Amino acid sequence: MMNTTRMEKIAAFAKARIYETAAARPEASHDSEYRWNHTLRVAQYGRQVAETEGADVELCLAACLLHDIAKFDGDGNADGIDHGRAAARIIRPFLREIGYSAKQVENICYSVAVHVDGKADFEHPTTIEADIVSDADNIDRFGAYRLLQRYERDIHDWEKLTGEIEKRLATLRKYREEQILETRAGNKLFNRQLDFQIEFHERILAERNLSQPVEM
Repeated sequence: MMNTTRMEKIAAFAKARIYETAAARPEASHDSEYRWNHTLRVAQYGRQVAETEGADVELCLAACLLHDIAKFDGDGNADGIDHGRAAARIIRPFLREIGYSAKQVENICYSVAVHVDGKADFEHPTTIEADIVSDADNIDRFGAYRLLQRYERDIHDWEKLTGEIEKRLATLRKYREEQILETRAGNKLFNRQLDFQIEFHERILAERNLSQPVEM
């Protein structure tokens, strides 16, 4: 049974840390509101996949909520590929404090540590929960809002925009063919995102092809 009290503490901890660290870095590429909303969506996707895959739903939710708390940290490369490992180091004492067992703490920390590039800085066996957190993160990264962000700067440069869309479409089709996520349920949700993005990109290119003088 889900421990709702612990989950509420985790959500409050994660939200507070994201907002506090973002406030200290006004140059951060994404603002705190976006990062927190992304976190909530990752948790929603993580729960769906965990329930389908028979994983520990609470541990998946905990890791999803905590996976990006070091995104705005200013130490070294914490906001790049190392932010998962940095987050794992931060959350370990907090997880112990709110009552998780040593095994549960390490499971959550491992899931958070490896969600970017599959690498942890401590020994731990691969887990289904870690696969799910990574999958959930990628599912949201290919959502509608991220698509809007991707082309925001090029929206008024038609030639540049359509050139970028052509390149991106090839990548999306490749991902769709290769089924790149770790779980069956994750790939099902990811494919839905990819199908939407592929159709969107194809429609933009179709409109480009229509942007020609009418033959008389």
